Amino acid sequence: MRDVLSSRGAPVLGAYVVPEAGDRDAAAGAAGAVRAAGADFIVTATSGPERSRYTSTNQSIDLAAACLRKAAVPALATVTTWSRTVMALQAHLLGGHARGITRLVCGSGAPPPSGDRARADGRWTVDAVGLIELLRGLNEGRDRYGLRLDAATRFDIGVRIRAVPRLSAADRTRIRTKIDAGAHFVVTSPVYTQRALEPLLDVVDGAVPVLATVHPLRSAAEAESLRRELPEGCLPGGLVERLARAGGKAALEAEHLAVEAAARCADSTQGVILSRADRPELVARVRAALPRRVAG
Repeated sequence: MRDVLSSRGAPVLGAYVVPEAGDRDAAAGAAGAVRAAGADFIVTATSGPERSRYTSTNQSIDLAAACLRKAAVPALATVTTWSRTVMALQAHLLGGHARGITRLVCGSGAPPPSGDRARADGRWTVDAVGLIELLRGLNEGRDRYGLRLDAATRFDIGVRIRAVPRLSAADRTRIRTKIDAGAHFVVTSPVYTQRALEPLLDVVDGAVPVLATVHPLRSAAEAESLRRELPEGCLPGGLVERLARAGGKAALEAEHLAVEAAARCADSTQGVILSRADRPELVARVRAALPRRVAG
């Protein structure tokens, strides 16, 4: 990922690939389409980015490997620690590394909203910080228990962090702890207003690159639902009103909003990631709205 981020003067563009039922061929097809539309990389998950804390680590790595192998697209795999022992995590990570999946986005995860007792009783043996430390150790040539590896890994370590208008002192400490643990870059939760991004950028203070997630809405109803669920100020009421006024053209207006949000975020970050890769034409519109690479 650090090689992708090294492009001078040009914010990078990524897109989440979330195929139904973890379909590898569908993932590779979507990855190829958004790559052709202008995406620099894709992020794999088995659920949408707004719920990526439920993602299955081994399935996400498998999808990323399929996209890399079949479509030759740089892929980041979403990795969560929920309901995984340290040894299981390490096995998944090393297996993915052997398949060329070295770019990761880390999170602690949470139980899916399911009535399945077995799934709801999952436990965390490490959190996101522990996962970052595990990856840093593997990059230094040692496993979780200090045993030497035959060869050091070369993981690029990303961490997913909430972007909200107000951060508590504990939130700020937690963000700094993740960076100090060894994170190479930050991927935000979906950003709908610059006000939600500014506190996070203030804490990061240029220590690592930040990639802002942009979630293209589909309707005023979806926007209103998210506005009620998210912390206050994350999704402005004016955005909901703008979609409501659009009436039957709300989907088109939502695309305009996504392009505008991506362009604003690109001014203060190292790039953006679209949460939905099912519209390659939207990827192309966002690509056209981002600053171009500086020659030389």
